Amino acid sequence: MSLESEIKHQALRLGFDAVGITSAELPARYGQFLDRWLGRGFHGEMAYMARAPRRRSDPGQVLPGARSVISLALNYYPGDHGPPPDDHSGRIARYAWGRDYHDLIEHKLTELTDWLRARAPEAQVKSHVDHGPVLERAVAQEAGVGFIGKNTMLITDDFGSWVFLAELITTLEMEADRPQTSQCGSCRLCLDACPTGAIVAPYELDATRCISYLTIELKQAIPEPHRAGIGDWLFGCDVCQEVCPYNTPPTKSDQPWCQEGAGPWLDAERTALMQTDADMAPLASTPLTRPKRAGLARNAQVVLDNQSRGIYRSVLPAGGNDS
Repeated sequence: MSLESEIKHQALRLGFDAVGITSAELPARYGQFLDRWLGRGFHGEMAYMARAPRRRSDPGQVLPGARSVISLALNYYPGDHGPPPDDHSGRIARYAWGRDYHDLIEHKLTELTDWLRARAPEAQVKSHVDHGPVLERAVAQEAGVGFIGKNTMLITDDFGSWVFLAELITTLEMEADRPQTSQCGSCRLCLDACPTGAIVAPYELDATRCISYLTIELKQAIPEPHRAGIGDWLFGCDVCQEVCPYNTPPTKSDQPWCQEGAGPWLDAERTALMQTDADMAPLASTPLTRPKRAGLARNAQVVLDNQSRGIYRSVLPAGGNDS
């Protein structure tokens, strides 16, 4: 068995759902696209995206001497939201229903890194989840794990876009897999369904309009023009994934951590009234801590204001299963 085959076998044994290998030298078009995206200010308050952009598009700057990148994907789809518990419930994006996925993935990455170093002691290896300076979707597309869709999500063959991504950058020279290319064709369901018009063109996302950015990354007040579009999304958004034909039917994750967090809904009234950080204790070790108490309370108030105006889901995805 080749080293490449051994690595893939080991990654799947550890619980990853897809794995591919590509060169550490990414095509220049990815860095050029990032430059244009930053130049248009589409990153908003995410200043970290503008720090050393060349480092993001060149894994060799992350690990000097890098030759290959192992791209990994993990299915996280936890199921449908189902009906809300009451009329003041706020919807949570599916990736955030469970415990913080970084802990789970980093544990798997450590195991895979240790195995690779034992198998090839001469190799240097550096691992990353999504908080590392790597264009993970570009790497995954080049490694054949999936293709970047018009909604800018990485879409895999078996699990659609309901996946977390991670990488191992290594100095090992390995045979690369065949890259994938977009298979969206003329479909524009995600562009038409986005409640705030964040997908401004195929493959172009203005994050400053995206509900996930507005409810998670933005530190200031949510701009008035986008509040109605948020509907009842209290944290994140899944609309562009829900309408995607490649996500139907979804494959439910067998990872127990998906069911060990806050779940699909939060009480918006209670969340809006949180006064101290102690009120956040039930959400510890979940992705919901990222916007902090003030951010969650702000989001909950927007949801309550929308509900008082009769706005729940601003978009009902075609073929969707949620209520």
